[in-house]
Amino acid sequence: MARQAPPAPRGFARDFGVAALIAIPLIATAAGGYIYWQAAELVPDAPEPVTVALAGPSETIEAEPVAQTRARTSAPTPAPAPETVVPFFEIVRVAAPAVTIVEQARAPADVVPRASDAGWEARAVRPPQIRAGAWIAIVIDDLGGDPARAARTMALPGPLTLSFLSYAPDLAEQGRQGRAAGHEIMLHLPMEPEGRDNPGPGALFVRMSADDIRARTASALDRLPNAVGLNNHMGSRFTRDPNALAPVLQEIAARGLLFVDSRTTGNSAGSAVAQSLGVAHAVRDVFLDNEIEAGAVRKQLAELERVANRRGTAVAIGHPHDATLEALAAWIPTMNSRGLQLVPVSAVVRQQRQAPASPNLAPVASRAPASVALHEAASLPQALAPVPTRAATVTRAIPEPAAAAAGEPPWKRYPTE
Repeated sequence: MARQAPPAPRGFARDFGVAALIAIPLIATAAGGYIYWQAAELVPDAPEPVTVALAGPSETIEAEPVAQTRARTSAPTPAPAPETVVPFFEIVRVAAPAVTIVEQARAPADVVPRASDAGWEARAVRPPQIRAGAWIAIVIDDLGGDPARAARTMALPGPLTLSFLSYAPDLAEQGRQGRAAGHEIMLHLPMEPEGRDNPGPGALFVRMSADDIRARTASALDRLPNAVGLNNHMGSRFTRDPNALAPVLQEIAARGLLFVDSRTTGNSAGSAVAQSLGVAHAVRDVFLDNEIEAGAVRKQLAELERVANRRGTAVAIGHPHDATLEALAAWIPTMNSRGLQLVPVSAVVRQQRQAPASPNLAPVASRAPASVALHEAASLPQALAPVPTRAATVTRAIPEPAAAAAGEPPWKRYPTE
């Protein structure tokens, strides 16, 4: 009988089976964790909306998930281009609408509309020849009361600027004679001074109403039809009050005339109010005859030359005194040899208004004036209002101002016409 083979050893098989039972679950668990981790990377649990800034001002949109976006629209989503990653969210880009900006021409805020220059330009004297060098305008005030002195002044070489008192007799005729002699004509309008000096008939006073001030100014200008404008006679009290000056300059603006501030006070608001209304104006630089003596007048003429050479133009004011007329008769013929030219005051004003006015600015008659930076003035002029266009001069009785406080001289209480 053959021998039976011995059975194979069972230790290896048993160990292998046990290891397999342990390893297979571990491998499955690891594989499942890896797959879960990859899925978490690809598909977030709670995706945040994407905010996209538009080109328009402060506008944003929020993107929606692809499924919601496709549910809202019937249009199929186009297939992605090759090598293009399709994000989980679609960003909806909205192009900003095209905006056409129309810029309107605007004048700078600090530019003041100009009043018309038609009136004074039509009456101005044109120098026969304009030379290089400094320009000097000489205004002779207080003319008209003494025809002999007026005639002597008219005989001086010109062109001078002759300023006739508004209450002078035969005012229009004297103005015509002065213009025929080659000089420029201006009105010398009395205004209230400090102290007790009498400015004369028809003077302007700060306590008058704006309507009365303007009516009195218009009446005086009507008496001298060829005047390029006016300057103040006295007026150290009146010209430092911008509210009182405003109606005077409004009447000047309505007529297209110019204004010369005689500067009888260092606190004059004349230039500031004129500038606020766009009125052509100039300011006196030198008084020739505060001292009525020939030597003093010559010293002032020398000062006038220094101012003119330093600034290019200068305006002087004198009076028909013997000493003044004699000094001018000797000095005027020598001006050209020193590089100086005598011009009417309108030429100095024109030189200062060389810059053309903006075509977008309305005339002063149709809009309120800009704010005023008054030189040495306490407050802004409340009476600065749009200047109504003056169609015709209306003559009416002008009431006298109310009586001033006790102690004023009689002419201040009851000024004579």
